[in-house]
This record gives sequence, structure tokens and C-alpha cells, in this order.
Amino acid sequence: MAIGLASIGALLLVAPPSQVLDTVADMNPWWVAAAVGFEFASCLSYVVVFRRFFPEASRPVGRRVAWIAMGAGALLPGGNFSSAAATGLLLHHQHTGVRGLVERCGALLCFLTLFGFAVNGVAGALLLVGIGRGPHDLEHAGIPILVSLFVIGSATAAMLLGRRLGTRGPKVVHGPVRALVESLEGARDSMFAPHWRLLGAAGFLWLDMAALWAACRATGHPLGVLALALAYFVGYLATMIPMPAGIGVLDSGLAGALVLYGFSPAASVGAVLVYHAISIWVPCLGGLIAWLPTRRAARASAPAAPRVEGPRVEQPASASVLGS
Repeated sequence: MAIGLASIGALLLVAPPSQVLDTVADMNPWWVAAAVGFEFASCLSYVVVFRRFFPEASRPVGRRVAWIAMGAGALLPGGNFSSAAATGLLLHHQHTGVRGLVERCGALLCFLTLFGFAVNGVAGALLLVGIGRGPHDLEHAGIPILVSLFVIGSATAAMLLGRRLGTRGPKVVHGPVRALVESLEGARDSMFAPHWRLLGAAGFLWLDMAALWAACRATGHPLGVLALALAYFVGYLATMIPMPAGIGVLDSGLAGALVLYGFSPAASVGAVLVYHAISIWVPCLGGLIAWLPTRRAARASAPAAPRVEGPRVEQPASASVLGS
């Protein structure tokens, strides 16, 4: 609660609430509608890449689980980690085994995360060499490159060292280390085994960024695509602080990052609030629609409660005579 209040307080420091309300009221509705469309297309892209990592499930089941997992990731603290946990709970009956299921969930999570940092590094490199509109200095463009290299390098080192040292040390760490190594190797193997469904990872990320871009366009203030991409990744680092639906932390992180990369303060807060609402409601509504049939099916398949009859009470002979 304290973190959420502090984040909201930081958000108020970025721009006065009256200016933010005026900005939201003046937003172009067509661009807001485009943001909704981009977010919906991003969710569909997740369904595509989800089927690559979980091909055992039938198409209807795979689509349903993907939507429910997205809704869980959008609403619960932890984001993609909550999405992976929901996937494991929903697919535990698919005969993949607990170990295989953990590996698949981790591989999908690692693949999406590392792909995002790779895109962040490329965007920073392009901006650093003077391509695109935005700040081209080392502080704004170079630091994201170093962060991406550090994360990708750390993942590679963890994969190599974990495989070599996984059987050493206390037995209590063998399971987590093995799960991490197998998840990273699953993500690596997917990267080097091209499949058209992996395009869903690009669509999931880029179309979500496009939703933020459309929300910024709705305010009437321009922002370069590469600068927006870097602001997107910098802002989303705030979601490492676990808060339900990222309320407060994502808003303040994204708004501050947009201001850092040259966007108007009031427009930043207004665009982020609208984008955040869209990024919560679209996957959550889709997840709810996907979940309702499973709830009805569970009720229909539940065994009926046995009917309990009370003890039979026989009428005395005198009562039967009087009745006659």
C-alpha cells in the first residue's frame, strides 16, 4: 500500500492533475480506438506464440489458457511470472509432467523477456548512431544498451554455469537451478529453431508498444518510435515492484520515462493512464470470456449431490380409519 501511494505521489509530481484531466478530455478518440485495436492484436499474437511452446493442448484449450494467462498477468502482481504460474495451473492435466510443464512455462517467459531486452538494445544502438527522433547522447541511448547486454550476458552465463555446477552444492538448490537452466535452454533452442509462431513474440511486444504510441499520438504530441521503445522498457522496469495490475508503479515509471525521453509531462501522464487502462481491460476481459465456459463445464461435470430422504413416518391405523 505504501509503495502504491508513493508511486501515485510521484505521478502527481510529474504533472498537475488538472492538466492531466484536460489532456485526457482532449485526446483524439480515433487514436484511442487504435490503441485498443493494437492491444487486442498484441493479445492475439501472444496466443500465437503460446501455441509454439504448448503444442500438446488442443487449439480451443490452448487459446483459452493463453487468454486466461494473459488476464492473470495483467491483473496480478508479478506480470509475466503470474501469467506463467496460471499457465502451469491450467495445463497440469496435459500429460507433460510437472518438470516438463515448468520447463515450458519458464522457456516461454525467458524467451519473451530476452527478446524484449534484445529489442531494447537494438533501439538504443540505432538512436545512439543518430537514427530516429529523440536524444542521441550516451546517457539516454547508451545505458539501455549496457542494460540489455548485461541481462542477456547474465542469462547466457547462468545457463552455462548452471549446467556445469547444477549437481554441486546443497541438494535444496538443485531443483531451482535445473529449472532455470532448462528454461533458458528451451528459450535458446526456440530461437535457433525458427517457426512462424515465434513471430507472435514480436507481435506481442511491438503491438503493445504500438498501443502506447497510439495513446501518445492521441494527445497530439509527437514522439519518436525509438525513443518511445526505450521509454517503454525503462518504464516497465518499475513493474519489478509487485503491485496488483501494476497500479501506481507502472504509471509513474512509464510517465517518468516518457518525460525523460522528451515527451510533455501532462501528455505523458494522460497517455500512460489511458494506455494502462487499455492494457488491463483488454486481456482481463478476454481472460474472463475464456474462463466462463470452463466454469460452466466444471459445474456441469460435477457429480450431483445424493438426495437425502427423511425417515418414513407410517400413519397409525386409527388415522387411516378416520381418513376413510
